[in-house]
Amino acid sequence: MNTKIDELFAALRGLIADQTSHLAIAMAELASVAAERDKLKLAHQIAACGWNKAALERDNVRYIARAAEAAEAERDNARQSLRAAEQDLAETESVNSDLRTVNARLVADLAAATERLNHAKSILMQ
Repeated sequence: MNTKIDELFAALRGLIADQTSHLAIAMAELASVAAERDKLKLAHQIAACGWNKAALERDNVRYIARAAEAAEAERDNARQSLRAAEQDLAETESVNSDLRTVNARLVADLAAATERLNHAKSILMQ
């Protein structure tokens, strides 16, 4: 009976060894398939990046064009604002000049009125 059991154990060891060998081969094939899948994924991602890069460059060109248009419009608005501010400054300077002239006339009129008043007082006091 021991020989029969020994034979069965030997057969079992042989089957286990065969199964282990088959498992190792299957795992190696699985690893090879996974590596090939990863290569294909990477190739697909690289191709997608190339497409995405072209799309991004196209979008960047559009964005830059829009930004340039916006900057041009902003520059035009700034020029108009500057012109309006320069006109306001010119008008303010003109008004200030007129006010200085009026003020000078009023001071002169006050001086003349004070002189007449003093002359009238001196006449009345005599």
